[in-house]
Amino acid sequence: MEIVYLDQNKWVELARVHAGKIKSGPLVTLYGQLIDAVESGKVLFPLSTSHILETSKRNDPISRGHMAETQAALSRGLCYRSRAGRLEIEIRCALHRLFGGRPPELPEHWAIARGFLQAFEPLDSLISAPAESRLTEIINSSMDPADLYVSFMSEQDDSRRRFAHVKITEGMSEIISGIESRRALMIGDSLDLRRRCYSAQLFLDHQNSFIRILLELGYSPEQYLALGERIKSLIEDVPTLNIEAEMAARIEAESGSLKQNDIYDIQAFYTAIPYSSRVIAEKASISRARQAKLDVKYGVTFSRSLTDLVDLYS
Repeated sequence: MEIVYLDQNKWVELARVHAGKIKSGPLVTLYGQLIDAVESGKVLFPLSTSHILETSKRNDPISRGHMAETQAALSRGLCYRSRAGRLEIEIRCALHRLFGGRPPELPEHWAIARGFLQAFEPLDSLISAPAESRLTEIINSSMDPADLYVSFMSEQDDSRRRFAHVKITEGMSEIISGIESRRALMIGDSLDLRRRCYSAQLFLDHQNSFIRILLELGYSPEQYLALGERIKSLIEDVPTLNIEAEMAARIEAESGSLKQNDIYDIQAFYTAIPYSSRVIAEKASISRARQAKLDVKYGVTFSRSLTDLVDLYS
């Protein structure tokens, strides 16, 4: 089964077909093909945190409902696990390799979880507390995950939904301010230096996780420090962090003001690239990822158009 990531704008195109706003042409043909391919188990289009937040942000309930129904049909309510959940496994595997050990055998598509709630750290069963893990289990056993997603999107309390997105926008503004500050400090510096600086910051940000997992694996801090320069390879060997560094450095090196969607694009790519067969997104993001050779490193195909999928799964 192929795993395909769709940029939110691509979901918008498909939702227009689902809503009957596009009645003929290649997208209509494609939509029917994709529905059949998902039902036959040939392909799946999981949701990411970014998809869920961007769909929830839509103020028009009818438009939000059409989007949710389209996403539910093609994702079956499955999602990419939370960033924290993926990092837990990625760091563990990277440390095994660094010390010459054999990483644990992982189930195929382990980073894809049942139920959109697992896209968020508190309810990701890989890392959640027992009570929350049990809650996720109960929810998933009592309701089809696709139906749950549609129900959530259509039945949210509107005032709480709007308040949540105000807070999310404020948080995004803080992230953008941090990036703009680094831009100002590194004017004229090379892309490679920006990437290395960003990688170093990511290492510091996650050092507690590295040390905790190191101890859980039975290694000592002294063994860790004895690795010396080899420790630098850790960020490159943790897919989520490596892709974040590559994408963020390139966005920082560009001119022009940053937008909230730029942050969503970074989040989307470090979520999808390591765990997808194909990523279909906008030109700018695909260009950055290709410059970093992320398609080669992670064996993923990049596309800019939904029509690249026509007849692919027939």
